Amino acid sequence: MPTDIPDNRGEAPEPPELQRATPGRPGRPAQHDGGSFLVAVVSGIPIRIHVTFLLLLAFIGLPFLANRNESPAAVLLILALFFCVILHELGHALVARRYGIRTLSITLYPIGGVAALEELPRPRQELWIALAGPAVNVVIAVAIWSGLALSHRLPPISFNIEPSRSFFANLMVANLLLAAFNMLPAFPMDGGRVLRAIIARFTDEVTATTVAALIGKGMAVLIGLFGLATGQFITLIIAVFIWFGAGQEAAYFQTRALLVGHRVREAMLREFHTLPVGSTLRQAADLLLASSQQDFPILNGTDIVGVLSRSALLQGMASQGPDTYVTSVMDREFASARPDDALEGLLTPRLAGPILVLSDGLPIDSSLIGMITQENLLEFLTLSQLQNRIQGR
Repeated sequence: MPTDIPDNRGEAPEPPELQRATPGRPGRPAQHDGGSFLVAVVSGIPIRIHVTFLLLLAFIGLPFLANRNESPAAVLLILALFFCVILHELGHALVARRYGIRTLSITLYPIGGVAALEELPRPRQELWIALAGPAVNVVIAVAIWSGLALSHRLPPISFNIEPSRSFFANLMVANLLLAAFNMLPAFPMDGGRVLRAIIARFTDEVTATTVAALIGKGMAVLIGLFGLATGQFITLIIAVFIWFGAGQEAAYFQTRALLVGHRVREAMLREFHTLPVGSTLRQAADLLLASSQQDFPILNGTDIVGVLSRSALLQGMASQGPDTYVTSVMDREFASARPDDALEGLLTPRLAGPILVLSDGLPIDSSLIGMITQENLLEFLTLSQLQNRIQGR
């Protein structure tokens, strides 16, 4: 059962701006890569750029920057290409939304963008979601081609970006290259997801992912060898991203397979600490040191108003001081689940923070009865693996 820390400060005033928090579906809020930074928010979707994406833009702009007279054209082309990549990812998000799947964030990497979906699409849904991105690039390229053809400025067919050609001709070629590259059958690119969706029509998702991941790693080796042979540093970076992306995708699905058939109540923590709204960061720090718990639900009576994470606690102590109320730094949005929910539904590629388990019944009458954290979910997975080995599965 949850254990509360008493408010031993006597008649302390209520903290300001106390509002009921908003529970969300499992996996919310999303965790973002520490090597990325926010550049925009479109239709509620945060768009981030990983620092390595700048290497790709630099690689594209090098042929232009060698000639100072072409530098403005290089900058314009890079900005336009950046916009096209965002449109590519928004294409994924738009089709995902049609299936009722929310996009948590978009992060741009050298291999392209990665749209983090709130839940895993079914194979048929994934097929169309994956195809939507390259389709956007093809549409852009066809639109530019049509404009050049009508104006009688269509250049000779070539799939190289050349400073001697017009801005629109280079942008058309860049979009075709983006579409073709993304359709390579390798995770985490769109082609790898299309391949997995097709294979999944004839077998289970775990087997389909394993086969697609092996093909992706093979592609990574070929791309890496090409980079070594040609001395293209950016190609080696792309090969490394593909190799690790394929491995992570396979590991995720193998982990998810271990959770199939299990319920939230089997893995949730039943004994944990909570904090009342009148608590200070000093009290939260004392509880952090006295236990192994990293995240603390914040309660106003029996109502859950937020979650205080270890990182938010430390940052609040450093910036606002130990006497600050926990409500000033807590996260007011949190993921929630019911005890009979399928456990595999909690495992998302971007899972971050605890999942609060609420009792069955109407939301207004629900009470906190458990927690799912990354640590205890990992322990449950380890025990499941050992049990499967003992049973000879």
